[in-house]
Formats: sequence, structure tokens, C-alpha cells
Amino acid sequence: MHFHLVEDYKKLGFSQDLLSLWAGKLTLDFGLNIFGLFLPIFLYQELGSIHAVIAWWISISFGYFFLVPWTARVMNVIGLKASLIIGVALRVPYLYAFYKLPEDPVKYAILSAFFLVAIRSFFWLPFQTDSAKFSSKKNRGKQFGVIFSASSFLAIIAPVIGGFVLDKWDFGALALIALIVCVISIIPFAFLPTVKEEVTWKYTETFKYLFHPFNRRMVIAYMSDGAGSTINTLFWPLFIFSILDEKFKSLGLLTGGILLLGMVLRLFIGNILDKIKKTKLVKIGTILNSTAWLIKVVVGTALQVFLSSLYHTLASIVLRTSIETLVYEKAADRGHYIDEYTLIKEMAIHAGKVISLIVIALLLLVFPLQSAFIVAAVLAWFVILLK
Repeated sequence: MHFHLVEDYKKLGFSQDLLSLWAGKLTLDFGLNIFGLFLPIFLYQELGSIHAVIAWWISISFGYFFLVPWTARVMNVIGLKASLIIGVALRVPYLYAFYKLPEDPVKYAILSAFFLVAIRSFFWLPFQTDSAKFSSKKNRGKQFGVIFSASSFLAIIAPVIGGFVLDKWDFGALALIALIVCVISIIPFAFLPTVKEEVTWKYTETFKYLFHPFNRRMVIAYMSDGAGSTINTLFWPLFIFSILDEKFKSLGLLTGGILLLGMVLRLFIGNILDKIKKTKLVKIGTILNSTAWLIKVVVGTALQVFLSSLYHTLASIVLRTSIETLVYEKAADRGHYIDEYTLIKEMAIHAGKVISLIVIALLLLVFPLQSAFIVAAVLAWFVILLK
């Protein structure tokens, strides 16, 4: 089989604005990924209860759900660029709170949650809007395929670095490293054009459109997606950390190895996926994703963790590539209402997180941690409603 990857990607027509936007985002993600894999473990060790950790996660999505319609209105005044930079700058007190967390876990956990709600409220809406505006309608799928491959490469390195830092020092040192990288990410964002988009809905109107029957399928699909992502971020690292005898270096190396193979898989199948209709890919990815969660229920060894994660990585490549491309296509197709569409999507995702975490918190009073994976397997099917 002859591949024309290099030739194809040279013709993608990346705009300078899209490159600046994602250079900042990839740098920001690198800093957060150094720290993020180990965050639920750190919180669990400091707060001493899985339900306290779940409460921290719920408070963030709950706060974001009600705050983001207001910050969307603020964005009308200050513009997309300023809102993005505020969202990045707030990472400094957020990560500093984790540096101080061992001194007073409850106090600094509350502070970190407060800053993370503000970060997401100022950052995500303008970022998603800019991504849709700056990408090419003709080559959007391939453009984001390249971007996600670069993201995967950086994601390989980040947990390995994090694991080695924790093996020699502590979470405080890891938080400071992440803080420095996040500050550096402001530089590419500074080169973005000053763009203003107007969110026309008032605060209460946003909730009216969120629950409108016309948006019901889309909202349920994004709620499902949000539930799956938070289960993967919160419960899976805690589960595999226990299987690996609570060794941070092993967790970092294993995660990096899985992501490396995932990047290779993406390079081989990325061009193939781009030729398949996105809605069909969502269906295929949904089946793979749901079965991957069911497989994870019976995992008990490091080898099984590796194999099940590799299978789940394949499922994620198919599902995430199709979903993310559909997200930006649908947002761009809304034209003047691009911000409003993105706002509904973000609120739906976090509503799904809150509801799923409440259900899992109740289940964990009786059942083991793997019950969260069964919930994820069931909810994964609702993503198929996204058309």
C-alpha cells in the first residue's frame, strides 16, 4: 500500500491563526498532562476518601455549568483573545494551590476548584469558537488529524516526565513544573488576532435553548461524551495505580507506552478514517468504546491493563477524530450562532459529568471501583445520537 501522507498534509492550508491557537493549546496541554494523570491520585492521598475526590470533580463541572453562560457574555466585551489569556493566566493560582495542598488539603482543594471553574469558563468557549473559525472547511478532518497526532506525541512524554519527577521528588515539584510550562503557553496565544464574537442569548435564554427539543439529541450525546471522559480521567488512573503497586514511575511509563502505540496507530489509520463518513465513524467508535469499558471491568494485571488500554486507544482514535471533527463542522455551520452552539455543547458535557459522578458515588457505597466502568460502557452508546 502506498501512502501519500506528507504530500497530503502539505496541502492542508493551515492558517497562521490556527497554528498560533493550537501551539498555545498544545503547550498548555503538555504542562497539564505532566500533572493531570496523577491528579486524582494526589487528591485521594491528601483528602483520604474517594467520595471527597468525586465531590471535588462534581463541584467543578457544577460551577462551570452555571458560570459559563455569564462568562460568555463577558467575552462579548473583552473579546476571544483576552478571554483565552485570562483562562491561561488563572492556571498560576490553580497550580500553586496544589503546591500548597499538603499544608491544608480541604482549604487548598476548595481554592483549586474555584480557580479551575474560572479557568474553564474563560478558556473553553473562545478556544472552541476560534478552532472552528480558523480551520478549513475543506480540510478540517485532516487538519485536526495532524493536530491530534502532535498532541499525542506530547502526551507520550508528559506522563513519563511526571512519573520520574514523583519518583524523585513530590507533587509540589510537579505542580511547579506544570505551572512554568503553562505560563510559557501564553506566548503563542498573544499572536492571535483580536476577534470579537457576540453571544446573543441572555443568561436565562441559554438554559431555554439547552433544554429545547430541537437540541435534545445533541445534548444527550454530549452528556454521554462528558460522562465517559470524566470516568476515564478520574477512576481509571486510580484503578491502574493500585494494580501497579502504587508506583508512579511505572504508571507514567505504561501510559506513555500506550500513547506511543496509539500515535503509531493514528498515523496508519488516520488517512483511512478521513475517507469514511463521520457519522458512520461515530457508530463504529461507539461500539469499540463501549466494549473497551466492559473489558476494563475484568482487568487484574499490568499486562491486561496494557492490552485493554491499547484497545481503548484504538476506539478513542476512531471516536475522537470523528466527534471532534463533527463538533467543529457543526459549530462552523452555525455561522453567526457558532458561540451559542459551542456554549450548549460545553454545558451538556458538564451536565453529563455531574450526573454520572453522582450515580457512581452512590454505586461506590456498595460496589467496587469497576462499577464506574460499567456505567461508562452503558452511557457510551448515547454518543451515537450525535448527527
